[in-house]
Amino acid sequence: MLNLVYHKSENETVKLRTLSDNAIRIGKEITNEVMRKSESVLKMYGFNAETGLVEKGVTLSESVTQVYNSNEDAENRLGEIQNTINAINDIRDEKIPFKSEEIYLESKDNCVYISVDDVGVKHQKDVRKSDVNYEKDGKYVENTVAHIQTGDETYILTAVGMRNLFKILLAFLLTHDFLSKEIIFFTDGAKNIKSNINEMFAFHSYSIVLDWFHLKKRCQEYLSMSIKGKDKRNSCLEKTLRYLWVGDVTSAISYLSNIPEGDVKKQKWLDELIAYLERKRECIVCYAVRDKLDFRKFKQSSRKSK
Repeated sequence: MLNLVYHKSENETVKLRTLSDNAIRIGKEITNEVMRKSESVLKMYGFNAETGLVEKGVTLSESVTQVYNSNEDAENRLGEIQNTINAINDIRDEKIPFKSEEIYLESKDNCVYISVDDVGVKHQKDVRKSDVNYEKDGKYVENTVAHIQTGDETYILTAVGMRNLFKILLAFLLTHDFLSKEIIFFTDGAKNIKSNINEMFAFHSYSIVLDWFHLKKRCQEYLSMSIKGKDKRNSCLEKTLRYLWVGDVTSAISYLSNIPEGDVKKQKWLDELIAYLERKRECIVCYAVRDKLDFRKFKQSSRKSK
């Protein structure tokens, strides 16, 4: 495309390999500088530059560990939440099984939303299928991406490797004084993401929300493999999601456990879904209240509820 735009002759053409090599070189320089800066920030605040964890014997500043919360705001939210619960329960068969004080909602004006995910892309090969020595190896390059939002401000951080991303993320939050706000992580439920959050942010309070899109998708996948017939499968999916929408994991599991044997195609996958909901129970929230009060339910704010 460049050669066409710039009307390059055959002897002057820009080589694809040259562009690729330059992009890789510049990318490495940027990555190294971001990591160098991040490690410098971590050291300055009392964290280990290699692990990203708090150094032994270091007492972190309250500005890093403490979140400012207004008691008045919290009390106002409780009344709003209870009114919302009552309004939802008036029109649904599947009731919200929680009191207002059992449903946590962050302060929109004093929180940071963080979505973390791995993005795998096929490794660019040095030879093509048309070349004699081409061999398919199926290798992927894994990048980890963090989408950060606070108020109207949004940021994107990337790194090769989950731990590197979390080190950069922590340094970013420290630099911008974002740790004085509530930290809300949205994830797809991956174990390695949760374990890194638990390890890296052990010094700070945070919440983890299982993204509704991925919760729904996982239910669709398991029920597709476990329930006979399209109509029955769709009926089971709708009922399960209606329980989960109000955060009622107990009722969802009870319903799935009592599906008649004649409707079950593969019990193994039904058991897998039940086990999945048990594992993710603490990250499944009352999406109905969040939806009604216009709080985020998805990993990225651009997603809309169907």
